[in-house]
Amino acid sequence: MNDLAPLLTPEGRALLDAVRGTAPADELAVATRLRRDHPAPLVSAALAQARLRQRAVAKFGTEDADRMFFTPDGVEQSTRASVAAYRAARLKELGVTSVADLCCGIGGDAIALARAGIRVLAVDRDPATAATARANADALGLAGLIEVREADVTEVDTSGHDAVFVDP
Repeated sequence: MNDLAPLLTPEGRALLDAVRGTAPADELAVATRLRRDHPAPLVSAALAQARLRQRAVAKFGTEDADRMFFTPDGVEQSTRASVAAYRAARLKELGVTSVADLCCGIGGDAIALARAGIRVLAVDRDPATAATARANADALGLAGLIEVREADVTEVDTSGHDAVFVDP
């Protein structure tokens, strides 16, 4: 799924809640039932996102994974929350107050940095990935600390930040 917008609507969020914890063996029955009242592509997107969220629990914990949004690559490539939190704490201890997170992916490191009280410019050139990072900042209540920008990182001015972080 490249477009998260339908899942960010009230109907999409309700479907995500409805399919939370759906076992793979039950997906067909759940999809059949939900397609009576919702568009098939939206039901499919919600079920795909639920599978990704289940996989992401190992990296982000249940509370965050159940609220976040993922891409298949994002689940695989994202930093484990405990590692990201450690790195963010180290930067905070060094007095860093703002970071340019280049190649931010779905925003795992940006989330940890923001939770440490650090302002973040999160940059990714892929539109779907940047949209996912933005949705995650919003979903976790961190949009005030995380600015997500879709751009080529070689064209981003990082001079206004205390540090630059890259974990491609």
